Amino acid sequence: MTRATPGKLLDSPWVLHSICCLLALTCCLPILWPDILPPSLRPQLSPHIGTILLSAFITSAVLMLISAVRFCLRLRNGRAVAQLCAWGLQWGIATLIFMQLAIEADVPSPYDTAHAQPIQQSGTLHNPIDKLNGPASLTIPIEPDPGNCQQLAPAPNLIKLETEHEELLSDYLNQSPRWAFAAKDDTFYTKPGHVVLVLPATGGIPGTVHANFRTIMEGEPLPDGFVRITPGSTFPPSEGTTNELPDLAVELSGKHYLLLAWRGAKHLETACRAINAALTAIDKRLQPLAENPTPEVCQRLCKGKASLLGTGPELRVCEPTTQYGIYQAEIYANPGRAGTMLLVIRDIEQGNILRLFSFPAQYSDKPDELFRHDISGATDSWLRDLNISKAATLFPEGAPFFAIKEGASHHYFGVTFEVQFSPTGSDGAVTETLLRRNYRVQAYENQRNK
Repeated sequence: MTRATPGKLLDSPWVLHSICCLLALTCCLPILWPDILPPSLRPQLSPHIGTILLSAFITSAVLMLISAVRFCLRLRNGRAVAQLCAWGLQWGIATLIFMQLAIEADVPSPYDTAHAQPIQQSGTLHNPIDKLNGPASLTIPIEPDPGNCQQLAPAPNLIKLETEHEELLSDYLNQSPRWAFAAKDDTFYTKPGHVVLVLPATGGIPGTVHANFRTIMEGEPLPDGFVRITPGSTFPPSEGTTNELPDLAVELSGKHYLLLAWRGAKHLETACRAINAALTAIDKRLQPLAENPTPEVCQRLCKGKASLLGTGPELRVCEPTTQYGIYQAEIYANPGRAGTMLLVIRDIEQGNILRLFSFPAQYSDKPDELFRHDISGATDSWLRDLNISKAATLFPEGAPFFAIKEGASHHYFGVTFEVQFSPTGSDGAVTETLLRRNYRVQAYENQRNK
């Protein structure tokens, strides 16, 4: 009788398989609904639930193999195949029951969904040529002049301001976020903060014009490597046999000089046309001040357009052309009430805050009026994070550009830009997230040894 019982069980093991399936499903219940276990038993039972479930499956599988081998040895191959199919059917039904239980339990995904929006692989940042509208943008698009490339273009507005309203021109250059924070050394074109004028892309950009204003008093030497030239005069000859245009110091009939440096294709005609287009573009932007030389117009040029029409908040982040590792950002938003806007920049992988900017919110009762909020490199003094403090000291206070974190240039990593609003009176306890964007960015190269 004792021998007959195991034999019967092996001839019809579906009962044992059903018991194992029920045991496995029972172990799944506290996994799907952890609260069904009493708190006092959770520390003792939780570590063993997975072991019991796996043991039930392995036990059932071993029984199925023993039963199938037993039938094969007795030359009953059909029964052996039937045993295998019956076992698969029972565990398949158990799996379907588990899936339905998991749906009912609404189990969260095991994958991290905190940053579900992927890092953009192309067009990671806005094109600064057509996206930044404020007066702080360091990238200006230009169109090459198809006309004369033998002489430097005229600059009537610049010359008028220099000769008739020199103090007003000085005020503009000292206050304009576009011009006031450029490096004052001879190699300004290798430093962040200067204006870059970019030709339209036609199968690849042939080059760029780097621009900066410099005060040079009478008797002082020109910056090293620059050649003096006046608007309307003939371009200087190329240096040696290189067919390159030398760097130009455009004299405006006074102490102000406009330094223009072409960097790109070694083609004299291309360089001359680009320089003329750059000088014309800069001169045209000062036309309103030349026609109406008043402090009010000067302030309007420095502040730019305050708002635009839109249906929701916008964030525009750009890396100025050829100035790798620094960034400019404009936020267009209208929270509809007084408060503080915040821009929080976090490392996607670590989640730690890399930079934090706060500034008063501009608002009105017109929901479609989006106010421009510029992000400067200054950081609030109450921040004590080491990385933030180091990044904050890289550039002058008020500079319209910023670095993000320490690291090496050209080593890109993912960051999240989050725009938040905190209403007046909440003391920061209440914040509303207006939008969130992910970008691939790189560190400013001068941070390598900090």
